[in-house]
Amino acid sequence: MGTSLSSMLTCKEVSHALASEEPGSSGWRNRLSVKLHLLMCRHCRRYSRQIQAVGDAARQIFSDGTEDQTSRQRLRNSILDQIPRSEKNPSDPQL
Repeated sequence: MGTSLSSMLTCKEVSHALASEEPGSSGWRNRLSVKLHLLMCRHCRRYSRQIQAVGDAARQIFSDGTEDQTSRQRLRNSILDQIPRSEKNPSDPQL
């Protein structure tokens, strides 16, 4: 993501940055570019909120270091509860 401030990041670049980078690990220009993109792109803002909800739910459920079927089900339910109904795909059999 070595872009200058004059060139806008693509949605693909922003989604990669949101999903894979540790907070603060990239340079200030990249963080600023991501923030500017998020100001203008509602789709990436929604994706950012979803990524945050997944991370929060995972940290809450797996904070004790255990993983079992019950924990996975609680994680799934917690994630689904945090996604607004309008963003859920009713045709997805997993939901």
